[in-house]
Amino acid sequence: MGKADNAVDAGKASTDSITLRIISSLILVPIVIAAVYFGGRFFASVVAFASIVMIFEWTRMVERREFSAAFYVLAIAAAAALFAAASGYYEIAFGICAAGGAASYLAARRNGPGAAWPAFAAVYIIAPALALLWLRFDAPNGKALTYLLFVVVWAGDIGAYTFGKLVGGPKVNPVLSPAKTWAGILGGVLAGGVAGAAVAQFFVGGAIVPSLLVGGSLGGASVLGDMAESAFKRRFGVKDISGFIPGHGGALDRMDGMIFATTAMTSVLFVYKIAAGLQG
Repeated sequence: MGKADNAVDAGKASTDSITLRIISSLILVPIVIAAVYFGGRFFASVVAFASIVMIFEWTRMVERREFSAAFYVLAIAAAAALFAAASGYYEIAFGICAAGGAASYLAARRNGPGAAWPAFAAVYIIAPALALLWLRFDAPNGKALTYLLFVVVWAGDIGAYTFGKLVGGPKVNPVLSPAKTWAGILGGVLAGGVAGAAVAQFFVGGAIVPSLLVGGSLGGASVLGDMAESAFKRRFGVKDISGFIPGHGGALDRMDGMIFATTAMTSVLFVYKIAAGLQG
């Protein structure tokens, strides 16, 4: 097989991958939009399902085994914590999250060193999932903010990919994340800013500049989440976490930016809530 044949095969594989990405997005995006719109148990169930899939992918990556004891402990903790959060008991939910992390550490320690890595899923996956429920159910304008979060993360991902491919240029860190460029980061921030301003104007109106800054910040957080996931995969020698979402890879591959952006948004809102309470 010559170079021309290899180029044709590579081009066909790329086209097939893009087609799968589009089909998967056309299926998943309406589900997410509907879940955010209806909220309640529907939204909580979607978040719980995604969280358990991500926990499976995480524990399989860091422990190099499927359905480990740590996975079962963390999955049960995630389900219980998210049920408590959906019922409005956030203190109990985060307590279950912490207990699940500790229990998974004890379960993983039997397999040798590195037991902290499975337990890290409590912080990396379960806690942001709880924060996402709080954002949708209890934050002021929670529905609008949740839509803004998802749209900004999606836009940031598209912007980073597009700028990275079209512009290229210097790599951010060839060792930890060999595919990420500074142009890609800029694209993610710009796309996030524009998306944030558009969604904010649609739902609540207000000043453009603050909306651009919020969207850009969340877009930047999303890009950092993607880079962190790349670093984790290189740390454990994994190229693709799973093929759970055709054309996209694993659930963690798609939700890595959401994890960071959710954490950033809810942390700021929570601090603001505390400050407002102290002033009041």
